[in-house]
Amino acid sequence: MSRRAIGWLAAMALLSPLAATAQEGDAWTLRAMELSNGVLKAQWMDIRIEQVELLSLHQPRRISRLHWQPFQWVPGDPRRPAGGSQLTYLVDRTEGPRAAEVPDSVETAVDRAVASWARLGCSPLELVKRPDTGEDADIFDFHLGFGGLGNWQTADVVFGGWMPPSFFEAVAGQGAGTTVLAMSVTFIFVGSDGVPTDIDGDQHFDTAVNEIYFNDGFSWQGESCFDVETVALHEIGHSLGLGHFEYPPRAVMNPVYTGSRRELSARDRALACSVWASWQSNPEQ
Repeated sequence: MSRRAIGWLAAMALLSPLAATAQEGDAWTLRAMELSNGVLKAQWMDIRIEQVELLSLHQPRRISRLHWQPFQWVPGDPRRPAGGSQLTYLVDRTEGPRAAEVPDSVETAVDRAVASWARLGCSPLELVKRPDTGEDADIFDFHLGFGGLGNWQTADVVFGGWMPPSFFEAVAGQGAGTTVLAMSVTFIFVGSDGVPTDIDGDQHFDTAVNEIYFNDGFSWQGESCFDVETVALHEIGHSLGLGHFEYPPRAVMNPVYTGSRRELSARDRALACSVWASWQSNPEQ
């Protein structure tokens, strides 16, 4: 990222009402979140980054979040024109230095991962795929100087492509480019005063969009590669509101990659249905 981009982001961060409310996480990552939120405020956008979660190779990395209060999707939220009463997802095939080389099998692996969560049948939201039209559909990369400003309303969950290792180091510090496989970035809605909203009164902030990025510095195709479906399965869990847990070690939502894992464990399934059981339809709809 250029010095000019860093200076611009730093200036924008001073405008962020959420910059002083960081609660926990890695200091470097929290700073990146604050910088991005400053840009969002300067652009008069009604969303802010709330949480960043990283899937690592060795040691678990802390989840970085700005508030203690939890967040979740609001079924029928009128501010989500891309999703409405559904939860849409899109695989962006145009982002990243080698986007043109991403084979169809990779997108198929993502689709299978989404289908694994959908088969649980306990979510009030229907997972629906949106086609990639070539439009830039993500925004977090732009805020860190790695891409253009996309249309965040293209889909609710966006697989934002395979980004260079330097992108992950910009988010999580030195060494992240060789130790972080993927990341999930969750945005929430805020009001005109910059305060997070809770339109359905369920004591959860309202999720606006989720972006997922893969690390292009690793091999994802061929022998001795990392399994796309396994990583996508983990990241979609974050998209749906699940966090990390370390037991059992082979659970999909373990914060460390432990090899190919294409089936949800009993704990993955139980946690997901427990989280979704608390979801309520917006009473105003």
